[in-house]
Amino acid sequence: MRTILGFSVLALLVSSLSGCGDQAKPDPAALAATATSTAVASATPSAAPTVSAVPSATVAAEGSAAPTADASAAPSGSPSVASSAKGAPSAAPSSSAKADSGGEVKGTESTGAAFSAYMSGAKSYKVGQPGTVTAIVNALGEYHVNPEFPYKVKLGAAPAGVSYAQEVITDVSRSEKRATMSIPFTPSQAGSATITGTISLSVCTKDQCVIEKAPVSVTVKVD
Repeated sequence: MRTILGFSVLALLVSSLSGCGDQAKPDPAALAATATSTAVASATPSAAPTVSAVPSATVAAEGSAAPTADASAAPSGSPSVASSAKGAPSAAPSSSAKADSGGEVKGTESTGAAFSAYMSGAKSYKVGQPGTVTAIVNALGEYHVNPEFPYKVKLGAAPAGVSYAQEVITDVSRSEKRATMSIPFTPSQAGSATITGTISLSVCTKDQCVIEKAPVSVTVKVD
């Protein structure tokens, strides 16, 4: 194969040089050497490529495994669910609150700059026995109870299991800073009942009087 390739190159060189007219003819020995070196160079095989990748079978045999994520490696500054839950808001307070050691129950309260008004009742009542709740008005700051104003309580619709002796209460007890009105009722069934009403009131300073209507209510327990 090398001999055939060498003679082919030599023949091409001789053919190309023969058409050069009067130019000097090349040395046959030099042409033969050139053809031989060219044949040797073309016949030399190129180096085999080197495989740099390590076969997966080798990796498995050596026991190297992919790293596993570790939960303990998380940054220490990351907030936890428990720390973020501390800011959760607490439950809203009840609209009615039990009164002090007297065992009375205080209902919802209406307030203004000059007064506060609410109903209060006993801790519990008995079925079939008359009871009362009390409407109370307190004068605030420099205000005092108007001694001439016709205080009254207009009751709302009676709840189930409760009856009223009258729907409008006009009897009032007054002091300089407080007015109270007693509201009678009779429960006919056990459970809870909410008594509602609107107080017409007036409080005054030495210069002016304020007239208001304040909605109030109280929930009573009947045994």
